[in-house]
Amino acid sequence: MPATIIVDAFWGDSGKGKVTAHLARRTDAGLAVRAGVGTNAGASFTLPDGRIAKHRQIPTAWINPRTTLAVGPGVLVRPEILADEVDRYGVADRIVVDPRCGLITDADLGAEAEDCFLREIVGTSGSGVGPARSRYVNRKGARVGDLAQISARVADVALLANTRSAAGETVLVEGAQGTQLSLSLSFEHPCTTVKNCTSAAAIDDVGLSWRQVSDVVLVVKALPTRVGEGPLPHEMPHEEAVARGIAEYGVNTGRPRRKAHRIDDELLRYAVMVNGPTQLALTFADHLDPTMKGVRDRDRLSDTVRAVIEQVEQLAEVPVTMVDTGPFLDDMVDLV
Repeated sequence: MPATIIVDAFWGDSGKGKVTAHLARRTDAGLAVRAGVGTNAGASFTLPDGRIAKHRQIPTAWINPRTTLAVGPGVLVRPEILADEVDRYGVADRIVVDPRCGLITDADLGAEAEDCFLREIVGTSGSGVGPARSRYVNRKGARVGDLAQISARVADVALLANTRSAAGETVLVEGAQGTQLSLSLSFEHPCTTVKNCTSAAAIDDVGLSWRQVSDVVLVVKALPTRVGEGPLPHEMPHEEAVARGIAEYGVNTGRPRRKAHRIDDELLRYAVMVNGPTQLALTFADHLDPTMKGVRDRDRLSDTVRAVIEQVEQLAEVPVTMVDTGPFLDDMVDLV
């Protein structure tokens, strides 16, 4: 049962994509599948040559040339974004998209742009996923299988993921956004996304049997962030984040990410309860302690970071197995 699910404890932007890419290399994963809503969430990390890899559609596991890539049937696809990323990262010969994926159209982008409620109350990304998801749920939307041509091979991703996993290959499922943005589990409605963002939701997005899952990695951002509207416990002023050199901006929209001073214990407990993690990844440790930037040796982790590791391990009752310390893909400390 070698499938591993990677999900976010809070509101997204936690480095799930980097964690997935790291695991793809460390485990030499045979398959990585993108779960989540669609192109409304971005992932990024910095390559050794300084280039920033940005993704909204394909799995970040492309970094391992031996990993087959897939987009699960529960994910909305924007063909133009898919084509751009397939071309940019040269993965046309090893990516599969499920024909049952719904499509995001120009009309969906226009509908979201014109919706004052979505724009001003919810604070959506403007990527069209709300209208596209609504059409899909109402069985009125077109799907990938309806296209005459697409920039990837079309195949049954559920069959692929279950078959590969059952055969003993390592399968990674990359979630998107975060647990606290889940449509039917968040207490912050309407400031949510359009579906759930938990480990169970990611499994469902792929069509993966729970019997094939061996691990759930819950990504915990050392200083949680949130883009758009809705509450953020322990929020720090943006001016403070700028002054400390830890201000962040969205991969997709470029909007400033609202930043918290610390992890909220109760929200972490809730995320642990609904996701059932077997391990944690602590990310953005260098924002918590600037001396940690670029550290790759576990013996160099500071007392500040070790205290937070101990805090989250006690709350979750599972170990922290990875600590992210900077923007580069190799800025990662493995604790196992």
